[in-house]
Amino acid sequence: MAKQAEDQSYKIDLWTPEHDATDFSSGMASIDKYIKSQVQRDVSSRASLVFVHTEPENKIIRAYYSLSAIGLVFAELPEKVQKKLPRYPQVGATLLGRLGVDQNYRTSLLDKSGEKPRLCEHLLVDAQWRTLQGATTTAGAALMLIYAERPADEELASGILDPLTFYTQYGFAPLPSNERRLFKLTRVIEREFSEAGLI
Repeated sequence: MAKQAEDQSYKIDLWTPEHDATDFSSGMASIDKYIKSQVQRDVSSRASLVFVHTEPENKIIRAYYSLSAIGLVFAELPEKVQKKLPRYPQVGATLLGRLGVDQNYRTSLLDKSGEKPRLCEHLLVDAQWRTLQGATTTAGAALMLIYAERPADEELASGILDPLTFYTQYGFAPLPSNERRLFKLTRVIEREFSEAGLI
């Protein structure tokens, strides 16, 4: 895991109404709609926390993700995972509901550096860190869950990548009942941060 705190070219903060998503375009309509028109409702109702990536000098949203608390039915987990957890009817979890990056911003970074920008990785690391911090200091959460929404056919045809592979390469596994719902144990996240020397 990269020590993203050392990179001063961006910052990740809680969303506020002052943040600007006017020109945000991820290539997925549902991701764009959320940050442009749904985020106010979710944040004001405390249904979710939304974290936004901006450049230090402005409040233009270049990328974002959302976190919320959720309960997962214990029986939905693979049997080998069930054996590692207390047998309560539901398991507390933190849900990464949405994660999106502005395509235009990613392209501009690529033009400047000549290297592939890793904004999705940065956001995922940050989301896992906040999940771990919450699970160990605020309210227990045995899992981190992700719903990897499939892009529409026309979005895939335009070159948008299915996020499923992105999450599985970072250790998230599909639930037996739905391959689009992915999970990782919080203690696995903790071990990964420890092995990376971040805790």
